Amino acid sequence: MKSFFRPLRGLLALGLAAAMLAPAAALAAYTPSFEPTAQGAYLINVDTNQVIYEKNPDQQYETGYLAKLMTALVTVDYMEENGLSLDDETASLSLYIQNLVYGSANLGGILQGEEVSIRGLLYSMLLQSANEATLMLGDYVGDGSLGHFADMMNDKAAQLGCTATSFADPAGFHDDDPAESSWTTPRDMAIIFQAVMENDILREMLQTRSYDIGPTNIHDTLNQFSYTNAMMSTSSEYYYAPVEGGFISAVSGEEGAVVSMASSQGYNYLLVLLGIPAGENTRDTLYRETTQLYQWAFDSFSVRTVMQKGEIMEEIPVRYSFETDYMPLETAEDFMTLMPNEVDLTSIQYQYDLPEAIAAPVDKGVQAGWLRLYLADEEIGAVPLMTTRRVEASQILTALGWVQAAVHTFWFKFVVLFVITFIVLYSALLVQINKRKRRSGKFSRYNPNRERYL
Repeated sequence: MKSFFRPLRGLLALGLAAAMLAPAAALAAYTPSFEPTAQGAYLINVDTNQVIYEKNPDQQYETGYLAKLMTALVTVDYMEENGLSLDDETASLSLYIQNLVYGSANLGGILQGEEVSIRGLLYSMLLQSANEATLMLGDYVGDGSLGHFADMMNDKAAQLGCTATSFADPAGFHDDDPAESSWTTPRDMAIIFQAVMENDILREMLQTRSYDIGPTNIHDTLNQFSYTNAMMSTSSEYYYAPVEGGFISAVSGEEGAVVSMASSQGYNYLLVLLGIPAGENTRDTLYRETTQLYQWAFDSFSVRTVMQKGEIMEEIPVRYSFETDYMPLETAEDFMTLMPNEVDLTSIQYQYDLPEAIAAPVDKGVQAGWLRLYLADEEIGAVPLMTTRRVEASQILTALGWVQAAVHTFWFKFVVLFVITFIVLYSALLVQINKRKRRSGKFSRYNPNRERYL
């Protein structure tokens, strides 16, 4: 599948590889000028994988209708894996599903016994958040079991790397028993929504304003209008041009949630807001805070050049060569990363990760270590440091170096200690032997006249 993320242009394109070196939470310490009422938030620049703002990113909240995004992902994967056509395959609204959604405000107008294509059901679910369409998809893919489909959703979440997400049903219905509700975290939901937006089929559906499912066996036309993302409608008071896809959960009396993605001037962001307080203004709050956070990110951050390729940054001692005692080291590549516009580049701190010395012979362009860059005590990236010339080795210095190195080895010290110990013990033994011989009378002074009188 093609990626949602358009290729970056200009400086951003040149800096993407280097920016990926930055840790995911390098910018998370920066906060907007207002405090979002959402209990959980996660704003990430998807080009560099840098978190711009987070609030309780690993706290669990009810998914609400955001669970339908996973239902869509599991359905499309299932159809592709089994070679099934979204247009040829159909599902009908059964009585048990109709009873489950009775009285729901989120419906797509599908009637009992009506046969709708899987593509039509996906559009109904993603545009109108239609509950009957959602359960019809779960019933179809789950082989008649919504519980089995929920298991498939959980398997997919684990496959994506979500660590604190669990689904109880395809729609994310609230239940007074927490064990019967669906749960996720801002971080996990960001992973799920990114996977959805990377899917060509689902991305197109989320960017569609209206879709006619019909004709069916009951309706000549069955129009579906976007209810889940007013930020893409030019006629809406919540219209925000940079938004390129999104989905909301705004059920009366329940906490709200929203996920979206926005692009402006080559920068792409993904935002998750969970646990938005329930009330009359829930929908207004989720749209307003989404717009405010995006605008803050677009206004406050940009990709900036921190380090250029070829800059001489440090020297390192060289061993075993008469040519030079030190080797200058240069940066191997440009380093560009997303940073707050207000930050002075002179405030970036350097830390060298280098060995004590390098041994000749050494070629030009060999990595000797790393230059690590820090901003406000957070590592924002690392650049390889390379040798700048060829240095030949001296055979004499190399041999002396080997000897010196051998002297400092454990086995050399062990052998020396063993020899010394042996000499000491042997000398002590000889002394004892000589003493015993003297005591036994085997040794006496020489008398030249002794034999004369014998």
